Amino acid sequence: MPQAIKSPKKTQSQPIVARVEAVIHDNRLIQTDDRIIVAVSGGSDSLALLYLLRAIEIPVQLLAVYIDHGLRPQETPYEQEIIRKCCQELGVPYLTASVDVHRLIASEKHSPEEAARILRYDALEKLRREYDARVIATGHTADDQVEEFFLRLIRGSSRRGLSGMAVRRDRLIRPLLHETKHALADYLTSQNVGWCLDSSNLERHFLRNRVRLDLLPLLENEFNPAIRRTVLRSMNLLAEEESYLESRTEEAFARCVELSGRLRDAGNRLQAVVKADLFGGLHLAIRRRILEKCFWHMGIRPTYGQIDTLTLLMENGKIGREIHLDDGVRAELHASRLLFCRPLENGRIRGSRPGLPGIDLIIAEPGRYPVKGYNREFVIEEADMGMIATAAKGGSRLFVDRARISFPLVLRSTLPGETFHPFNSPGRKKISRYFNDRKIPAGERIAWPVLLTGNGDGDGYKTIALPGLQIDHEFRVTDTTAAILAIGWLGTEKKSVRVP
Repeated sequence: MPQAIKSPKKTQSQPIVARVEAVIHDNRLIQTDDRIIVAVSGGSDSLALLYLLRAIEIPVQLLAVYIDHGLRPQETPYEQEIIRKCCQELGVPYLTASVDVHRLIASEKHSPEEAARILRYDALEKLRREYDARVIATGHTADDQVEEFFLRLIRGSSRRGLSGMAVRRDRLIRPLLHETKHALADYLTSQNVGWCLDSSNLERHFLRNRVRLDLLPLLENEFNPAIRRTVLRSMNLLAEEESYLESRTEEAFARCVELSGRLRDAGNRLQAVVKADLFGGLHLAIRRRILEKCFWHMGIRPTYGQIDTLTLLMENGKIGREIHLDDGVRAELHASRLLFCRPLENGRIRGSRPGLPGIDLIIAEPGRYPVKGYNREFVIEEADMGMIATAAKGGSRLFVDRARISFPLVLRSTLPGETFHPFNSPGRKKISRYFNDRKIPAGERIAWPVLLTGNGDGDGYKTIALPGLQIDHEFRVTDTTAAILAIGWLGTEKKSVRVP
């Protein structure tokens, strides 16, 4: 387990230490004796982050983590050795984790960059939980901000996107976001620390590399030598304006939108209702942002075209017009409101049988729990390794590690946009997509529950399993498992077999 390390006092010859410490203090990124996962790649940015966090006057517990993406097998051993030596010099614990980027690319058709990013942050978050760390620190710099600005501008982005990365987002902190790569390299040189060069950073088929190697030098040489400072200044202004617009949007959203939790007639459906009279009196910029928030409430990602279509629909659309959005969501224009909903009454999908009531049960302890209206029974009971060995492949019984679960559990209907990490898969996946992969009929998906545990860690509920289908990888049975639970989702119309 990482131990608290007393950091040396900074000196006048290290102004960068004072700057980074000021960013940490002003944004409350770190507290005394925090345990911090430090993402290190062997490059100058992440190694500078490690050394600077070691140098600040705040006593912290550092754990350096290297993620092997399996993309550069020739360079990985050298990077790991550099990091190991640096950690040994600093007295910082160090570990590595491997992820299968190629598998995720094949299964979900992500780009190599995107697949690596998804798996990297999944692995870091898993280690944060495992080692009870408060935050994950990454070495993003001011140069990364500038590159991200142009990437988002090229691909199309809102003011929020062009505002750039924040120094803190949930459990992720970026203490070096105001420092340049040049300043970090100078700092490492002053400390006699070497670093690795990632060969993939020179491959021009990656858009980010073309921005760094081609676009930015062109702008600096032909248009504005201070283009990086200019962009950063503009991003700061955009961020300030974004903060103001977001506060105005929150106020307007509270006045003119009702969510399903506050609707008497919502039944089991997730809904958002936009009141047309109040909505119409708002500025177009606020109206667009309100519609965007409705999309996120429904569990779907908005596009510019969809927001534009709905804005025009509310201005001059015909009553009764409906727009079909992603993941089965639709928007219906009524005389006095725009309704976002999941189709048909009681949560039915078009063409399905009548809907079933929502599931919401507290599972206080192992036992058998009838589910009203479903002719189903949820069962969770003690099991052992022998029962796993004799269980039929593809059967309805699932087995999980008892030590990872804290009762009471929750059995409830799935929510739009909800994700989990299927057993033995490379990363997280939307439950709706998993249903597609398993070819679960649309009419049955509404009725399929999810089992959750809070684990008492203050981070909300975590998915244990889709009973009868699949467990979450985190709760799998391993060679070190001491106690096992069996989970069943059984029909009661026939005599069922008791789940051991």
